[in-house]
Amino acid sequence: MVAQTIRHRFETTAHLTVRVPHGADGDMTTGARTVLRRLDALDGVEIERVTGITPGLNALEVDVEVTATLVVTEAVDDDEARATLEDGTGIEAVHDVAIEPAASA
Repeated sequence: MVAQTIRHRFETTAHLTVRVPHGADGDMTTGARTVLRRLDALDGVEIERVTGITPGLNALEVDVEVTATLVVTEAVDDDEARATLEDGTGIEAVHDVAIEPAASA
């Protein structure tokens, strides 16, 4: 018998700073969305609004407000959701996060 991992899904809104490499395909919004969609913990990422841009030597830091589904193996609160997002590659900062329970998968 194979153990099955139970995944919890939470509708999430967040204000993030995302590192978008120079030369990424598309515009900065597309680049930020691509970075976020690569994260295993996020599903269905939609960028609601770009709130700021900081140019850097090798990348742009793009501040975005997003909606997504956070997919984790344990139930989480806002602080744990923040920590999960902060661990994501390409996430420079998590300014705000709010979660609501969604249907379990």
